[in-house]
Amino acid sequence: MKKKIFIQLFLFSLFLFLSIVSYYKYFNKESQNVIEVTEDKNLKNKDKINLITNLKYFSVDEKENKYEITSEYGQISAENPDVIIMNNVKAIIQIYNSEPIIITANFARYNVKNYDTNFKENILVEHVDNKLNGENLDLSFQDNLMSMYNNIIYQNPDTKLFADKLEIDLITKDSKIIMNNKQSKIKIIRKK
Repeated sequence: MKKKIFIQLFLFSLFLFLSIVSYYKYFNKESQNVIEVTEDKNLKNKDKINLITNLKYFSVDEKENKYEITSEYGQISAENPDVIIMNNVKAIIQIYNSEPIIITANFARYNVKNYDTNFKENILVEHVDNKLNGENLDLSFQDNLMSMYNNIIYQNPDTKLFADKLEIDLITKDSKIIMNNKQSKIKIIRKK
């Protein structure tokens, strides 16, 4: 019964939020934020565009796992209204009975329906004493999978590792480290 009420409240809150955003984006011309963006490589036209500033999305699943993503600014994708293109992103994943995973990146594509997120450029993932750097990271909450690729560097107090791809099950923490070229070897440096 509580789950049903929670879902109804969540859907109502989402509807209310989207209604307010739509009103300010399309009808209330005086309060629109207009920022000139000339350096963003992800945007096709370099003219003035409407951006939403200080974005924050939060979700909790039935197992008490939490996901929060914030962004300095973003905009609704022209191709898919369920996708928000975010800039200067920070995400926090809190798996039940585990320390939080913190992700920062220059850009992200966040799907408001299924929470899947694609991070891009200067990604840093932090979990306890572990740090991951790379250029691309895909989060799939339906599959409970985090996949990071392109220039992966993993560091903890004892080890530094270089690889092409890393996959981590968010629930079990099982991981798979992969090189794209089967002839290449994963490079591991043990710190003394």
